Amino acid sequence: MKLPTRGGVSSPPSMERNPPKSREAGRRRIILWAFLFVLVGAAINILILHLYSHPPIQTYLAVPIRKTEIKKVEISPEIKQFGIKIDKIDVLAPILENVDGTEKAIYNKALQSGVAHYKGTALPEQNSNIFIFGHSSSVLGIGPYANIFANLNELDKGDTIVIYYKEQEFHYIVFEKKIIGNDDLSVLEPTKKEQLTLMTCWPIGSKAKRLIIKSYLEKQ
Repeated sequence: MKLPTRGGVSSPPSMERNPPKSREAGRRRIILWAFLFVLVGAAINILILHLYSHPPIQTYLAVPIRKTEIKKVEISPEIKQFGIKIDKIDVLAPILENVDGTEKAIYNKALQSGVAHYKGTALPEQNSNIFIFGHSSSVLGIGPYANIFANLNELDKGDTIVIYYKEQEFHYIVFEKKIIGNDDLSVLEPTKKEQLTLMTCWPIGSKAKRLIIKSYLEKQ
C-alpha cells in the first residue's frame, strides 16, 4: 500500500460511475426523445382531425346522386288539333277557332274552354296575322282558363311560343311586347309575313288597356 508523500496525501480514485459530461448527455437524449414523442402525437392528432373534416373521395362517391325528374306533359288530341303551349309561363290550352271578338257573350263563353282565335284573322300556314286572345284574371273571366294569360308579360324577345294545328307543330319567336289602348284595332290587321299575335287585358283585373305579344314563324 502506497503511503502518503510528504506535503500531502495522494487523492483516492473517483467513486462516480458517470462523470458530469456523461450525465448531461443523458439528460439531453431524454429531452430529445420526449420532444419527438410529443411532436409525433401532435401530428397524429392533426391527421385524425383532417380525416374527420375531409372524408375520403370514396365517401362522397358512396352517396347516391338524385336525378332531377323531368315532367313530361301530355298533349291532348284536342290541343293537337288547335292549341297553344308556352313553356316559360306554363301555358297549355286549346284554341277555339273563328270566335267573334265583337260579341261579348260569344267570346266569353268560348274563353271558358281555352283561348280564342279571332274570327277573320289568319290560321297557321296562311302567311298572315294569326290573332289569339285570352283572359288574364278571374275578375273578368270564369272557368279553368280565366287566368291563362296572367303571366304573358313575362315573355321577352327570343322566347318561343308553340302552336299546334291539325297535328302539326309551329314555333314562333317573340320579337315585340307592348301595351295599347283597348280600342286599338290595328293589331288585327293582316301582315305580309306569317305572324302570331297574342292579346290579353292589362293591367291584370282591368279592361283599361291591352297587352300585345308579337312573334314570327321560326323556319323549320
